[in-house]
Amino acid sequence: MRLSIIVCTFNRAYALQPCLDSIAAAIAAAPGSDAEIVVVNNNSTDDTKAVLEQWAGACAIPVQLIFEAKKGLAAARNCGIRAARGDIIAFTDDDCRMRPAYVSDLLRHYAMDQEAVMRGGRIELGDPTDLPLTIKTDLEPMRWDRSAPAARHALMGGECIAGCNMAMPRAVIDKLGPFDEKLGAGARIPGGEDTDYFLRAYLAGVPIVYVPDMVIDHWHGRKSPQQANRLVRNYSTANGALYAKYLFRAPSVCRGLYWDIRNALKELFRGRNTYLPDWKFSARDKVRYAVLGMMKYCYHSIVR
Repeated sequence: MRLSIIVCTFNRAYALQPCLDSIAAAIAAAPGSDAEIVVVNNNSTDDTKAVLEQWAGACAIPVQLIFEAKKGLAAARNCGIRAARGDIIAFTDDDCRMRPAYVSDLLRHYAMDQEAVMRGGRIELGDPTDLPLTIKTDLEPMRWDRSAPAARHALMGGECIAGCNMAMPRAVIDKLGPFDEKLGAGARIPGGEDTDYFLRAYLAGVPIVYVPDMVIDHWHGRKSPQQANRLVRNYSTANGALYAKYLFRAPSVCRGLYWDIRNALKELFRGRNTYLPDWKFSARDKVRYAVLGMMKYCYHSIVR
């Protein structure tokens, strides 16, 4: 069972060595593992190319260095998938670091599977002074599939797995197809490519499984309310794009929009921010950016 670990990077030369060192160490800590590292340089303008070439030249693990000119995380992930040679494809981000047992735990889970599943793991803060964003610290396993109606809410509500810690057999990718390149950091709509993939898996009958023992540490570096506001704004725009994409083909997964509108109306009556006051982002802002995301997705679906 060969494993390909894909890392997509854009202008984070400063973060690459600790990220890649952690992946190489996790592979080395899994005796007998057949693994490669695929790094996609998404048209960086800093020292990324030089850093990658120097690191790969000294690495004992097989490494592929790929260049993708089209901006956007989804495009970079698709490029990595095309180059990857593994039966299992895992993704992490360039600001993440794998725990030493990550690869051993991942391979153990997939060796025991009786069906093809999408799997993700725990995400802890790398720097405790960062804001508690883009993490998932649940200690109990979870599973989402078509037999669990609650998944219709959780998938859009950020309760599922995350793109910086996800893996799947190549058979799942062959079934779902490529990531939607209109979505994702650096693309026309700044996020949502991973949530879109989870929704597609869910609707296609592919179980999504969360396990707490596949752990990465996220060194995202966001410390200010302004940075948090920008991130939540991007996520809300991306959610709006997904509402537009699925509203007619699978309306049950868009129920979050109803709750967002309901909460925004409550704020109007109460005259105060009841959603994220510390970050100056309200339920009304959430609806406003969701509507913007819906409009942008429809526009870019027509004008290519």
